[in-house]
Amino acid sequence: MPLKVQTVQTGLEASIRKAVSSVNRRGGLNLSVNDKQFTRPLGKITGSVSEFNKSLDASNARVLAFGASVGIIQGVQRAFSALIKSTVEVERKLAEINVVMGVTNKELDEMSRGLFKVAKNTAQSFSTVATAATELARQGLSMEETLKRTNDALILTRLTGLDAANAVSGLTAAINTFNKAGLDSTKILSKMAAVDVQFAVSTEDLIDGIARAGAVAQDAGVSFDQLLGAVTAAQQQTARGGKVIGNSFKTIFTRVQRASTIQRLEELGIAVRDIAGNTLPAIRVLENLSKTYDTLADTTKAAVAEQVGGVFQINILKAAIQALSDENSILARATKIASQATDEAYRKNALLNQTISALTSQTVTSIEQLGAVMGKLAFDEPIRFFLNIIKDGFGNAAEFLSAGEGFGADIGRGLIKGIGNVLAGPVMLSFLGVLVKLFGKTFSFLAGSMKELLGITTVAQKQKEIQKTIVAVLSENSALQQKILSQ
Repeated sequence: MPLKVQTVQTGLEASIRKAVSSVNRRGGLNLSVNDKQFTRPLGKITGSVSEFNKSLDASNARVLAFGASVGIIQGVQRAFSALIKSTVEVERKLAEINVVMGVTNKELDEMSRGLFKVAKNTAQSFSTVATAATELARQGLSMEETLKRTNDALILTRLTGLDAANAVSGLTAAINTFNKAGLDSTKILSKMAAVDVQFAVSTEDLIDGIARAGAVAQDAGVSFDQLLGAVTAAQQQTARGGKVIGNSFKTIFTRVQRASTIQRLEELGIAVRDIAGNTLPAIRVLENLSKTYDTLADTTKAAVAEQVGGVFQINILKAAIQALSDENSILARATKIASQATDEAYRKNALLNQTISALTSQTVTSIEQLGAVMGKLAFDEPIRFFLNIIKDGFGNAAEFLSAGEGFGADIGRGLIKGIGNVLAGPVMLSFLGVLVKLFGKTFSFLAGSMKELLGITTVAQKQKEIQKTIVAVLSENSALQQKILSQ
């Protein structure tokens, strides 16, 4: 029978302390810790609320200091990056303009200042302004005229939502078509802006209509103001859009000048010629037609409308005829307002410049301009110097390896070929081996997962489960036997 005897151990603590002291004297292990030698940057952890507040203050101070340091470093890095980027971008855009214009460096600097001024006035980016100026410079304009048209085109972009390219092309088409009438970009823009404010037509519809029908309208004796009035009346009555209306008036003005159409209208008693026998302007012919149109028979109306406007432009033609029949119609009022326009577009642009969005854009442009000037003064020559060195170095190295002669060139080519062979041989095989192994592991895992998901079990797995059950039963039986014996 086992016997339990209680004993009392004496001297154990003293023996352990003596052994530790002996090890410490030999320099083997120092288990004594003097906590007074350590600082407490987060304060002593106690139950005092004031000590906890000190800990929070210290931790917050360190977090703020670290965040401020990182922010300053990243800010400086971003500032230098933006400075260099602005310098490179502005220099590239000005070079593209100078390729077309071929001006001196002094004139190019003036062009740069003018473009930044336009960008601020229209709340556009310098890149957008430079792109529009490049397109206008291709037309052989002077620097002053290029800047003026660029400013007007970007005001048109701002008022209509057109992109810079479409605004430039639309404004250019209007100027080239009606330049004989003494219209410049400012007058054209102001006339469209004045009509835009008074009627249910957008400046975008007007520019689209003018771009498509302007040349034909000019040949048909239709003035710019009359064309604006016709497009406005048609848009307000049909809401078909400037592109559709412009194409329709192009067809109508073309058909109205045909000899067959003029003869048909004369047969109906409609005046189409002046006293000298010259054909009247298209608007006058349509106006005379509107005075007689309602008195015609229905079949005659349909035949005349089809001959004058065509099948697909009948709605636009009828809208124009209806507008021309009234002296106080939309067409007449829009034509009058367009003829009296002065600087409506500039006034609308000035109002838009008072918004926070415009001020933000102008501030960004000013920062970009300052960065471009500073970057040109500080980094232009160093960047060119280092880039030329790198360019020449790599170029010479490529020339030396590709066409160089001598022992050094042979060694260089052989070394690179050797590296390539190593990469294409053992390294590639190792890489392929790793890929094969990874794919093998993946497919193995997928196969096991599919078996588990589908409930597929092998004979060995079934035997294993049976053996586990037998062992569990035996273990329970053994415990039962031991329990019985203990009784």
